[in-house]
Amino acid sequence: MTMTHISTHIEQILSQMEDAAASSGRPASDIDLELAIKTRSTEECEAAAHALIEFGRPVLMGQNRVQEAEVTTPYLRGLGLDNLTTTMIGPLQTNKINKALRVVDQIETVDSYRLAEAINKRVKDRRLDVMIQVNTSGEESKSGTRPVEAIEVAQQIAELENLRVIGFMTIGTHTTNEVVIRKSFSDLREIRDRALKLPGLQNASELSMGMTSDFALAIAEGATRVRMGSAIFGARK
Repeated sequence: MTMTHISTHIEQILSQMEDAAASSGRPASDIDLELAIKTRSTEECEAAAHALIEFGRPVLMGQNRVQEAEVTTPYLRGLGLDNLTTTMIGPLQTNKINKALRVVDQIETVDSYRLAEAINKRVKDRRLDVMIQVNTSGEESKSGTRPVEAIEVAQQIAELENLRVIGFMTIGTHTTNEVVIRKSFSDLREIRDRALKLPGLQNASELSMGMTSDFALAIAEGATRVRMGSAIFGARK
């Protein structure tokens, strides 16, 4: 994948996001594009970051693996990019929390109070932004707290002194049935809307949901952040 192709693909995706937003009566500026950079080179990440800046977008870099983040994040930070935020969008093991905290600004995959408590104990000199991952599809292959427990878990996490709950994250149901996919997104939106009325969760407005195959459905259901990799960088090696 050439650097020019990456920029072109980002421009195309942003255009598609704008169309999806317009169809839902939403301003495109309400939805951020988060890049899933698993297996991508530092050069590819740099090209994508510059393209996002060129199109007036924040630079959200989603990391799946801590060991990859240890390479790409310092490289990107060294470029002095404006509005760079590195996020954890893959599962986080407790034995890698310390390393993760050095190379990510946010963690989207907090799926239990136990994990949140372990992160909270290791955070130093800041409040870390986190999202609550919810398994709205009910699929055993996916991580996340159960929808019926999500708000209670979010309230518990919001009480931790070093963490700030900024929203909720999910992965859409693995199916071609758009009705089913949309429900997995609308369920998360309903959880978020209820949470916003509760003490300690008034800033939990983010909805990170939707990927390459279903981002338009996620936007229709209120996504504020969509995560994409292959649509921009091509198939993983």
